[in-house]
This record gives sequence, structure tokens and C-alpha cells, in this order.
Amino acid sequence: MQNAAIGLILLFMGVACQNQSTSSTEVQDTTEEIAATPPSEGTFTQDDQENIQRLIELTLTDLFKEDLDKGFLDSASRKYLYDQVDLNGDGNMEILIGLNGANFCGSGGCTVYLLTHQGDVITRFTVVDYPVYVATESTKGWKNLVLTSGRKDRLVQFDGEKYPSNPSVLEVFTGDLASTQKLLERDESKFQAF
Repeated sequence: MQNAAIGLILLFMGVACQNQSTSSTEVQDTTEEIAATPPSEGTFTQDDQENIQRLIELTLTDLFKEDLDKGFLDSASRKYLYDQVDLNGDGNMEILIGLNGANFCGSGGCTVYLLTHQGDVITRFTVVDYPVYVATESTKGWKNLVLTSGRKDRLVQFDGEKYPSNPSVLEVFTGDLASTQKLLERDESKFQAF
């Protein structure tokens, strides 16, 4: 009787293992089908500005959660401008966010965030005046930025991981701004709130 029970247990274990391997194969096949399926009309795209704004608002709310919880950010400091640009040529649009208000702007300029298309922070820039310029030249695979800081246009180059955060200490840009792309133009009607 004991041998029969052990035999049944081994039989069930074998069937379970066989079903498990079949299930993992089925899951792999299903995953490959999903990956091969073209995006549907309802799929999120980088052109979907409503979802981009939601992503920005979630990111900013997360970044400033403690200040928001304590009531340190007034309504003027909860406003931002944003633009999208592909800085590294990978087909994904990075997001530049220019903050506004006394908590983020002073006599030297404002705070600007550069995010990945998924909302991860690449660089937090300080003391930046609007607008921001994107140059045609690149450094380490990322387009150079020209940020106005200390009343001078500064050349900001990617270092392999991020851009330097304080443009006021960087070299002065001597190129022609006419050949750059202008982003984050200060316009009160374009400000969003988070």
C-alpha cells in the first residue's frame, strides 16, 4: 500500500512537471505573439499629449511628495512648461520640464528637469533661464544643449551618463543660436499645473 501511494505521488509530480513545461512554452508563445502584434489605436504613444502630461504630473508629484505633503508648494510653484525632443537619436522623445514659481526660480534662473520618455530623471538643471536650445552637434551620442545661465548662453554637453546640472559654471556658447531648436519658450498660456 505504501509503495502504491509513493507511485501515485511520483506519477502526479511527473504530470505536474510536464504541464508546467507546457505552460511555460505556451506563455513564451503568447509573449512572442504580443510582441509581434502591431500597436492598436488605444496604445500609448509619444504623441499622446494627455498621457505625457499625466506622466509628467506623476513624476513631479513623486519628486516633490514631501514638499506637497507639508504644503510647501503654492499654486504658482506647481506650474511647468514642457517640450519633447529626441536628444540621443533612439526614436524616443526625452521630456524637458521647466518649473515656475518662487520655489523653483530665483534671480539666477529656474529649475529644469530632463526625463526619459518613461519619466525617469536624466538630469536636474539649476539656474536656467528660458528658452532652452538644442544644438545640432552631439557629444557622446547626445545632442548638445545651450542653456542661458548667468545672463550668458552656456554649452552643455552629455558626459556619457547625464548632462552637468549647473550650467552657470560651463563655457560660454560661441555658436549661432539661429541653427538651434528652441524649446521651453516662456508663455503663461502654455503653463500646466501638477
